[in-house]
Amino acid sequence: MTHENAPRIAVIGGQVATLKKARQAGFDIVWVYGPHELDPAGLELVAEAHLTDYRDPQAVADLLTAVHRHRPLARVVSIIEDGLESAAAATTALGLPGTGLDTVRVLQDKLAFRTLLAERGIEGVAARLGHNEADLRAFVAEFGPAVIKPRYGSGSLGVRLVQGPGAVTEVAAWAAEFGLHTFVMEQYLQGPEFSVEAFSFAGEHVVVAYTAKEKLDSFVEVGHVQPAGIDADATARIESLVTRMLDAVGVKDGPSHTEVIVTSDGPRLVESHNRRGGDRITDLANEVYGTDIDALAFLWYADRTAPITPGPARGGGAIRFLTAEPGVVESVTGADEVRADPRVVALHLSVAPGDTVAPIAWSYDRSGLLIVRGDSADEARAQAHELAARITIKTRPDTESGTPRSIAAVAPRPERLLGTTPSGPGS
Repeated sequence: MTHENAPRIAVIGGQVATLKKARQAGFDIVWVYGPHELDPAGLELVAEAHLTDYRDPQAVADLLTAVHRHRPLARVVSIIEDGLESAAAATTALGLPGTGLDTVRVLQDKLAFRTLLAERGIEGVAARLGHNEADLRAFVAEFGPAVIKPRYGSGSLGVRLVQGPGAVTEVAAWAAEFGLHTFVMEQYLQGPEFSVEAFSFAGEHVVVAYTAKEKLDSFVEVGHVQPAGIDADATARIESLVTRMLDAVGVKDGPSHTEVIVTSDGPRLVESHNRRGGDRITDLANEVYGTDIDALAFLWYADRTAPITPGPARGGGAIRFLTAEPGVVESVTGADEVRADPRVVALHLSVAPGDTVAPIAWSYDRSGLLIVRGDSADEARAQAHELAARITIKTRPDTESGTPRSIAAVAPRPERLLGTTPSGPGS
């Protein structure tokens, strides 16, 4: 679908809902997608479609250079994690406005991110690269409790807490078995965690929403709540910290999602991304604050909107993730009744009878999600817990699969998690 004189935007990955919002903003769309995203409804919305492995930044940059030569592009964007580096590579190669490759690589490299923050005097959470038990023991001896994590990664995969010297041997052995032979060691930050959903308008950073988190001991998130219930002083300190960080890494346009822990010494950054938050956090922002972050992004890229000022919360919203005992799913009950409840905005099940549920080691091990509205954040949170408890996922022990999973076995881009990708810094 081509429209004469319409600006052209390349969208890396994404689904039909994303394409509709780009189309509604007035763009002709060049869609670069993977086989798992193929949808005839999406093809009807775009001017061009290119099926390729868009996780290869150089290949995507080369492809879009040829496309741009034929009919110029105004922007190259992605709203999904796996497409960010490729969108940035094409943006840099073509000299287009938007987030370039240097910014994306700093945000994706957890050690580079910490190093930049320290160099700019923004904050000084200790972080080093480790390879073995000796490295981990030395770090814990100097800085106390620590967290180890992949240098590149998402979804809390491969993240472990080291409570003290007595835990070093066990965690180091786990990392080796898991395939995490290079890892970032960071000071453990204690306190409640929040995410900051922001949008940057030519360098002007506007916070759209703060999201409160609920996490398991494995660091995997199992709940999100808006409004976050942060007091005015903490809100101001968090906003100042996030704004200085976004300036430092070079984010100027579009959505960002930043995780922050409020420690006894004040807020500290965990990580940030130049995309909107996952886990359907943007659905909460739309329900609670009336801001559709994806639609806002395409309108901004099309020069069809000015910077916004988010309004007050319209009640509360909560997301609760469904979990189940590891094993083979025998039955799922209660979902239809919960889905019919008027308080429920959405219910998604990611398991069905016959599927295997793994121990929760990262976000993709969760069994579904529930989004609930309430008159307040506390009410929405309580209702989400109550309604989620009505859904029973019954499993039986899995006697056929006894092999421990590793990063290499489950990660969509294991080479990035292990720090060996040719398109980014190595170990």
